[in-house]
Amino acid sequence: MRIIKITVFTLFVSSSFYTNAQNEAAIVEKEAELKKLVASMDSLTKLKGNIEGAIKALKPVQKWQTGGFQSLNFNQVGLNNWSKGGVNSISITALGNLFANYKFNNWSWENNLDMAYGLIKNEGEELRKNEDKIDLMTKVGRRASKRFNWAAFARLETQFAEGFDFSAPEEDRPVISNFFAPAYLKATAGIDYKPDDKISIYISPFAGKFTFVNDDSIAAMRLYIPDEVENPNFRSEFGAMLSATYQNKEVIKNLGLRSRLELFNNYTDPNRPNRKNIDVDWQTIIDMKFAKYFGANLFTHLIYDHDTKVEIDPENQPGRTGVRTQFKEVFGVGFSYKF
Repeated sequence: MRIIKITVFTLFVSSSFYTNAQNEAAIVEKEAELKKLVASMDSLTKLKGNIEGAIKALKPVQKWQTGGFQSLNFNQVGLNNWSKGGVNSISITALGNLFANYKFNNWSWENNLDMAYGLIKNEGEELRKNEDKIDLMTKVGRRASKRFNWAAFARLETQFAEGFDFSAPEEDRPVISNFFAPAYLKATAGIDYKPDDKISIYISPFAGKFTFVNDDSIAAMRLYIPDEVENPNFRSEFGAMLSATYQNKEVIKNLGLRSRLELFNNYTDPNRPNRKNIDVDWQTIIDMKFAKYFGANLFTHLIYDHDTKVEIDPENQPGRTGVRTQFKEVFGVGFSYKF
């Protein structure tokens, strides 16, 4: 009996060793297969990268990005026995934007044109404009580091048509603005900080600001160039400028935002007390899309310029002018198309 037990035990141990040996051989075999598969996958990945690189090299480099939008907005007000007052009115405003941006290697060139023109007809009054803008910007930059560019910047701002002082009697209503009267040109050199593709902060310690009034009758009013400047048609200023821009085509779905703040300080003004003044120009536009060709936009524009005089109280003190913060807001709903 003892011999039988020893024999069974021996067979059991031998069988275990044999099974383990088989398992180890199978594991080694599978591991070898896995290594071959991984090597094959690495080869395929490398081959895929080579093919994609070859395709990219064959495609032309996209150096330019172009586009824009146009919008035609309508507004109509009809009142009948309205106790809170008001007048019937109808207005139409056309807005347009064009851009062409170049980027290749270390160079970039941004170009942007904003245009707007609007007309309004109030009951009992003649047709007049309620919006008029031409704003052309160009900026050339060369990369200095990942987020900084050396840059040169220029902006031209004027309007299309005549603007009148409607506080004056109709038969003696003066023209107070026209094409290139006034016009503002800023030409600068500085550095542009871009932490991402939505934000740009441009700083220039060498900024020139030039004011043109290409109409002698408007220039004689001294609305845009102060009396101490000898030439009423032209003024040059030299100082520092900061321009901060935020642009997001889709803050949330179907809503875009573009905002630009410009600050200018004329630190060479002959009138020393004026050197502490800072010109402010802040524009914001919000685009809302309701359907493919239907949307709304809100435009706001805030200006402070110590050298621009506006009428303080046209009703009680006609003719008295002074420095004031200017603000304009335009809201419209209508046809909108992006391209």
